[in-house]
Amino acid sequence: ELLSCNGGCPWILTIIFRTRTMHFRLCYSSGCKTAMERLSTKQLSKIGIFIAIAIFCVHPWIPFYSQTSTSKLASAGTAYRGRLWSSERTLSVSNLGETKFARCDVHTVLTEDGNGVIDDWLFLEEVNAVNVVVQTVEGKFVVFNQRKYAIPGETLSPVGGFIDQGESPLTAARREVLEELGLGSKKSLEKVTNAINSDWMSRSNNKQKDENEKNEVSAEEVKKAILKTAIPPDYDPTTSLPDGQVPRAESDSDWIFLGRYRTAANRGGGFLYSYLLKNAVPLVTGGGTLEYSGSGDDEQQQILYLNEVELVEAVSYGRFQEVKWAATFALSLLHLNENMPGCCSGKNAV
Repeated sequence: ELLSCNGGCPWILTIIFRTRTMHFRLCYSSGCKTAMERLSTKQLSKIGIFIAIAIFCVHPWIPFYSQTSTSKLASAGTAYRGRLWSSERTLSVSNLGETKFARCDVHTVLTEDGNGVIDDWLFLEEVNAVNVVVQTVEGKFVVFNQRKYAIPGETLSPVGGFIDQGESPLTAARREVLEELGLGSKKSLEKVTNAINSDWMSRSNNKQKDENEKNEVSAEEVKKAILKTAIPPDYDPTTSLPDGQVPRAESDSDWIFLGRYRTAANRGGGFLYSYLLKNAVPLVTGGGTLEYSGSGDDEQQQILYLNEVELVEAVSYGRFQEVKWAATFALSLLHLNENMPGCCSGKNAV
């Protein structure tokens, strides 16, 4: 009768602690007064204790159900490993949540004319990334057929991934091609071979050298050699962003830098560094074959080899369903058909 009074009325629980009597009082609305008067003080005390215990037990779970979308995100400044964006128009930044790869903020921004303020400018930070179009020494283009969380159905895609801290975009591109395909440039093969041979000779010292050990090189050893010989990142003085150009000092003409591009002009999304790798060769046993088991992201990918006509058709029919992928392949085709030089005109560019 208490719980069903007048069809269920609003309850307000107030628990008052009294030092000597430990008396609990239940405050109720006027619609329940008749039902409440039928209960003794002892009964009210028991009900009060029961409800208090129930609220105490349930309360910690309330934020879990009401804020599930943010409960697993790190607090501001504790996880995201990229650089934060601001310009002369940025007045303040409020963080909504972050992971190590991305974070969502609300910026307060001056309008372009400087006469107004926009205080609800949603901005998505994302770690800068690379996309690489890989063309083998036989002239085939290596692409993936796979599924992605935000794309309906299947899509074709290039090699790609985030740039690690301390890496230059070019080093990240080389690492991703090695991890996903076991391929690299002829110059990289030469450098890796020299580095591994030097390390092998040093470890073997005066012991009998095992040629099998020398020839059976793992992808991890090749990756270490690539990182060991990598040139540290150089930064564009006008933007403070990493420079993606291929340094002249490396004289690796098979790597072509196609440019750096903002993913979303007003909402951020990180910067993309696009590359073309020509004349790719295996750096490890099985590299570039269907049997090669890549490392890195835990994604199911089917390797396909397309000739230029098939690639043009795939781009034309929208089979690369992310705009960054389509743009990188289109830029590569322009370059290969001599309609576009490698980016850019900087002093260090190839």
